[in-house]
Amino acid sequence: MNPFEALERHYPKTIQQMNNRFNAPQFILELAHQHQGLYIQALAQYADHDAPFQAVHRQLAQTLSKFKDLIAHDGQESSTDIFGHSNSASVWIKRG
Repeated sequence: MNPFEALERHYPKTIQQMNNRFNAPQFILELAHQHQGLYIQALAQYADHDAPFQAVHRQLAQTLSKFKDLIAHDGQESSTDIFGHSNSASVWIKRG
């Protein structure tokens, strides 16, 4: 199993642990913190990429949309990436 598939298995539990409203970077940091080995493996797949963190984070963020039974998209907001650069991030709210 590739590391992205393995990380995806942990999305429901990580979503459950998040605040009722969260953005994609907050989710990714929590997922990476809880599953550091898998996160490093995902990054390693993009080691030759110009921006491995950006590529991995984009893929992890896009995967959140698969969990529409647990969360709903609530627009975009300004955020800061792990390098302190400003960008736009998807915002999610928990269902139920």
